[in-house]
Order: sequence, then structure tokens, then C-alpha cells
Amino acid sequence: MTSCGKAENTSLCARGCGFYGTPSNHNLCSQCYKAFLKEEQAKNVIALSEKISSLTVDDSDSATAENVGLTMKRQRCMICKKKLGLISFNCRCGGMFCGVHRYPEEHTCNFDFKSRGRVILAKENPLCKADKLETRI
Repeated sequence: MTSCGKAENTSLCARGCGFYGTPSNHNLCSQCYKAFLKEEQAKNVIALSEKISSLTVDDSDSATAENVGLTMKRQRCMICKKKLGLISFNCRCGGMFCGVHRYPEEHTCNFDFKSRGRVILAKENPLCKADKLETRI
């Protein structure tokens, strides 16, 4: 018996290195048990990498990845070619611009805002019959 009151386990290391092993370490000594843990971890990493490599990508995911690639290419101002980071401005003409060129006057926008506004107002405010009669007189 040891001084702690436990029975001594006098089994040698299972790998045969000559040191004593313990049942809690699969009958391995401390050095062999550390090597055993590293081997097990390496096996788990290999198995996990095989599982990851066997996964397939859906077509919808690849299309999304292509769209992300396209948006990444368009991250520059169309006038000064400055990188746009988080703050970029999309114009109705279809371009992306920096803070300096965000206004239609600054980038010579070809979108007709007046006619678009008139169309929206005409849709939201239709003429009633009484108004049509007054405009004809």
C-alpha cells in the first residue's frame, strides 16, 4: 500500500517502454499516453478532413458564390475608381459611387428623375371626373 492508502498498480506500460502504466491511462505511462493522445487527435483530424472533402456544393450555393464574386468586382466608384468599402451609393442609373460622386450632378447621371417622378405622381393621384371637366373648360 502507498502512503495515500491506495493499492499499488505494478503493471508495466502496455507499449513496453519499461515504465509503469496506470489503468486510467489505458495501462500506458505518462509519456506513451501523451503520444497516444496525439495519435488519436491526428486520426480525428484526418477523418474530419475526409468528411469535409466529401461534401458537395449545391448549384444554388455556387450561383450565390458567383454573385458574391461579381459584387466584389464592382466595389469601386465608377468615376474615380476609389474602393468603396462599407459605404457605397447605388444610383438609379445602375452605377455604384463614392460619397463625392453619389449625387446625379457629380457623375452625369443619364436617369430621368423628372419623368419618373411625374409617372409616380400620376399613378398615386389619378384625376377624378370633376377635375377632368374643369381642365377641359
